[in-house]
Amino acid sequence: MGKFVEGRNRREQLSIELLNSIQLLNVTEIEVLQEVIFTIDIKYAQKKANLEPALVCALLLNHQQVPSLYATTSRGYNKQKAEYRKHYQSNIQENLLPRAIEQVLQLNIPRTLVQDEVIAENASMRKILAQSWREIEGKGRPKGEKSDIFDVLANLSLTNLVEQEVIKDSYSHIKNDYDSNSDRINLSDVCALVLNNEYVPALYATNAKEYNQLKQTYITQHQTKVRQIIRGTVKQVNLEGSEHSFSQNNMAKNAANFRNINSWDS
Repeated sequence: MGKFVEGRNRREQLSIELLNSIQLLNVTEIEVLQEVIFTIDIKYAQKKANLEPALVCALLLNHQQVPSLYATTSRGYNKQKAEYRKHYQSNIQENLLPRAIEQVLQLNIPRTLVQDEVIAENASMRKILAQSWREIEGKGRPKGEKSDIFDVLANLSLTNLVEQEVIKDSYSHIKNDYDSNSDRINLSDVCALVLNNEYVPALYATNAKEYNQLKQTYITQHQTKVRQIIRGTVKQVNLEGSEHSFSQNNMAKNAANFRNINSWDS
């Protein structure tokens, strides 16, 4: 039990088919991105040429005071949005965001639409996920508009490498050790529960160099613990079901699972 696929075969797991089956959105990403764009447009309009939103977002999303708040349904989206606005929005607006913007300005890096190969590849995967993000929000793209905030997020030079690793390892663990019960274990729910765990970090990168450096940090410092959390989460979801496993009448019983799995066995 507890096998994880290593090496080049792991890359195959993030196929288009797998991505199309995933419904997974970090609500914090959307909220932070909107805050960053609004603040740059209103307060830093004259400095926009050297203010890359992706860099600002990465600094905020990697900050220890900014939690990941993943959701897989519109119900979960609304819950996590309320959580963000009640407990984290003011601190980000008043303290963390101004500091992040000043830090990016000091770098003096011209804003650009050019993406390196690693980020471009991740952006192509995020574009596939964009439609599921709209479904999670529960509203869809506004009529008459060619793009929305989810298109902006998908095209941003920003990716959480931990999210990808959790998807790969969760899929691998379910397929290898729970194949006969895989219809009961929703991959998106497992990933959301793992990524929301306080011991699972967010590691957002904006270019290939950052990505490779953070990947090594993840492997050496976090991978063992995250895999332990994955095993415990899959085991518990197999026993109790999850958000997508319940009928509408029984969803309330699973509400506690959305944010906190610290009490689960690992």
